[in-house]
Amino acid sequence: MNDKQPKDPLYPRGLEEAKEIRNQILEDFKKPTKKEQKDELTPLKKLNHKIGVYLSPKTTDISDDEKKRKIGVIITTLIVMTLIISSYYFLIYEPSQEELALAKTTKLNELHDLYSGALTTSPNALILETQINDAGSPEEVNSINIVIQATKDWKEFHKHSVRLNQDKYNRTMAVYLNESKNVIIPISEAMEIIDENDARILSKIKFEEPNTVSVPILVSRLQAGAGLVSVGSIVDIYSNSNSSGNYTSNTTTPEISGCTVLAIMRYEENGEVDSEYSKSKMIVKGNTTYPRENTKSFSSDVLEMIKGSIMNGYNEKETFEMLENYGVKLSNYERQINLGDLDAEYMLLIETPQDKVNYVLNNMDNIFLTIPTSQAPDWMVNEISSTYQY
Repeated sequence: MNDKQPKDPLYPRGLEEAKEIRNQILEDFKKPTKKEQKDELTPLKKLNHKIGVYLSPKTTDISDDEKKRKIGVIITTLIVMTLIISSYYFLIYEPSQEELALAKTTKLNELHDLYSGALTTSPNALILETQINDAGSPEEVNSINIVIQATKDWKEFHKHSVRLNQDKYNRTMAVYLNESKNVIIPISEAMEIIDENDARILSKIKFEEPNTVSVPILVSRLQAGAGLVSVGSIVDIYSNSNSSGNYTSNTTTPEISGCTVLAIMRYEENGEVDSEYSKSKMIVKGNTTYPRENTKSFSSDVLEMIKGSIMNGYNEKETFEMLENYGVKLSNYERQINLGDLDAEYMLLIETPQDKVNYVLNNMDNIFLTIPTSQAPDWMVNEISSTYQY
């Protein structure tokens, strides 16, 4: 104890001793520095610390192990992401895009097939093409109905075309582009074709004004519809692909349809007539016989009779009335008795499209004239009707 008394009478007693004790305690128990303090970070602070390491690797001092672990995590993440993206692309995205591209290609082909020829640059075709290209799924592409719109456009176009392409006989010519076939038809029939078909047929037809010529052909009876065609008959022309000629075709459809027979001539020998009719009867009375015979004969030449009437040798009017349609009547009677001149040949004058003249002339030996049942003569109608009557 210090027995010294403080000079200041107000100085508290025992203060000096207290200071000495305090200094001694501080000496014995030194306060640790900030670096020596124990790390007592909470889990949240630890997480924030680790995040800070990844986000600011340059400003944070980390160990080599932690660097390696970080690089491994990054590489693993990249590999997993690559696998996921690749799987999505090859398993989902690419197949869906291929399916969409195929649907668009198919639909565009249909569009270009139906909107061809005169309607290639139709505004509706351009609108439909834009809709197809902008579609985002195969379902959306397939929902675009081209046939309905194309049918409407073709009907409107063809009806206007038919009115512009008719001749003075109220006919038009339908040209089938995919079959290289021409059909001369009345305007009313052309309108029926337009009304009853859709764009899949109408896009393959165009209507032109008939440009026809009369072509003389010499054909056998077999080629001339068994000789039963008559003036004014509408016939179709087929080709015999089995002939020795170099021309072959598909015989399921006619090469030329709607040809009109303008004239028919048989050989002159068919007009030579030399006939005799004889009927005999024998009557017997006892030993006496009374033969009786009734004979009629006729000899004529049809062509010579016509010549005679023209020269006023016969009454021209009566002669013509008697011999009118002689050849057709002869063929009809031959048909009815099932007996006729099979070697007969016919000279016919046929109305055909001008661009088919060379074909007709070059294939005269191979062509066959047929009579469509829709335009059949009366005798054919009667035969067909009687066959199917119940």
